[in-house]
Amino acid sequence: MIIDTTLFNDEFDMLDIHLSISENYVDHWIILEANRTFSGKLKPYNLKNNFKKYKEKYGDRIEIVNLELDETQTNLICETMMRQGLASALEKFDNEDIVIHGDLDEIIDPTKWNEITELMDKNNCPVSCGFEMYFYKFDQKAGRNWKGSVVARKRMFKTPHGLYKGSEEMGIKRKNRVNAIATTDPVGWHWTWMGNDEIIKNKVVSCIESQYRDPNQVLEAFKNKDTTIAVNHKSASEIIKPVYPNVVLDVLKRYSFYWHNPLQ
Repeated sequence: MIIDTTLFNDEFDMLDIHLSISENYVDHWIILEANRTFSGKLKPYNLKNNFKKYKEKYGDRIEIVNLELDETQTNLICETMMRQGLASALEKFDNEDIVIHGDLDEIIDPTKWNEITELMDKNNCPVSCGFEMYFYKFDQKAGRNWKGSVVARKRMFKTPHGLYKGSEEMGIKRKNRVNAIATTDPVGWHWTWMGNDEIIKNKVVSCIESQYRDPNQVLEAFKNKDTTIAVNHKSASEIIKPVYPNVVLDVLKRYSFYWHNPLQ
């Protein structure tokens, strides 16, 4: 059994993309949705309130975990509690089952899946997946790669938070993957800051690092293709002609809004 665990805020397009691509190797999805964003902002249970269409398509293969946080639980504490909150839903699975944990916009390349699991079993430890990173559009590539999802057998970790961040301590932010082996080459994609104007602006106030910035200014920077300004001066990017596997490209082509130069 292969279980994919992740978090959800309001990114329905990215959820659809994530499910459509990962169903090539995933048996079961567990998605945690809290009543607050990472920044502590109250929000409705968006996925729970719109779950009918997902239930109709995926049936029992997909389940939601809802988590209620109070106003004191914000930022790093909020993120930690969300990732730890997935642990109870994993209790019913076997110790040899494989668990993926990452963010919704982190997606493993289906053509690399066997390579990842072979690396995991050969070294008997979790695999830290390196990803190519794209900002705002599927053809706007960042100048650096991303330390993304982690893959492990259930017996290899205590909670998804520890698997992803590398520590069970509250408040740990930076990823510490000393107990995992990293892939040599990228095995997937981090498609970050993608969505319509409202999704982008809502992410600004929902995230830990950007919550005090002006949403309109961030959005304008993305529209000007300036990710250096938009993403806190962390990375420049360039418009390229990316090469995606056909199984992935068939999904991404459905979202013309997510391309600077839509594919025909």
